[in-house]
Amino acid sequence: MTKIIFLSAIIFFSLIIVIYIGLSLYITNLAFQVKINLPETNPEEYNIEFEEIEFFSNEEEEITLRGWWIPTANSKGTIIWIHGLDANREGEKMELISEIHSLGFSVLTFDLRGHGYSDEAPLGLGLREKNDVLGAIQYLKENKNIHNVGVMGLSYGAVIGILAAEETNSIVGVFADSPYYNIPELLAKEVSDRTPIPKFIANLLKFGIIKSSIILQGINIEDIAPQDTVSNLNFPIIIVHCENDERIPVSHSDVISSNSPKKSEYQKFEICEEHGKAYEGNKDTYMKYFKEYFDERFN
Repeated sequence: MTKIIFLSAIIFFSLIIVIYIGLSLYITNLAFQVKINLPETNPEEYNIEFEEIEFFSNEEEEITLRGWWIPTANSKGTIIWIHGLDANREGEKMELISEIHSLGFSVLTFDLRGHGYSDEAPLGLGLREKNDVLGAIQYLKENKNIHNVGVMGLSYGAVIGILAAEETNSIVGVFADSPYYNIPELLAKEVSDRTPIPKFIANLLKFGIIKSSIILQGINIEDIAPQDTVSNLNFPIIIVHCENDERIPVSHSDVISSNSPKKSEYQKFEICEEHGKAYEGNKDTYMKYFKEYFDERFN
């Protein structure tokens, strides 16, 4: 009888392990798939001239990226706009992009890999998408004779901008709106939002998802550490975040800010409808910070 109980226990726990591993692999595969949303507006609707462009991700010529080049006469500098997860080149931020343009800056905005009209590809969680930004910079160098740029990113895009800035001297400024520093902390909610799995199950699978990401995608989620990257930059950055952000708590920006270079700026906004909506509720103040920061960085 004791032997039967022992064998039954081994079989039971073996099944639990198999189910855990299987679920982890399945959920990880789902979580790395992009929800494609296409642009719903364009610069022409704001009476702004633009050019449809395409270029390769840096050192990955199998991935073609597509976007808009929005030049301005007597440009103060060029800003590369980097959208958030599951968004696209305009990502409901066309008004913001038009304001940047009206301040005298040229703008390059594009769909990250797997997003919008760019080539399909799994999420790279910033470690691969930084090559998309480097590809945009290479496009500007080769086609527009522009060698220095500022990057402005939202959420996922903010982290990508920080990671890309460490890779090149061509980036002279980073405006990071609602960045995160700890993906494992956000994992349960993000997985439950992107898959059919409830949050409490996703939380139980956290360890398995982290390991499955290495197996399936070759990405160690724990290696994504913008709070370490910013400390390696040789110029000040600016961070903005909504205090009531539920998707990415403001504590993430607190940590990144505490590691940022000297003279970096950090602005928290109280009036925000939801994650990444600091601009919509605080347009004048938001653009004031943008203008002052990039006027100085391009000076």
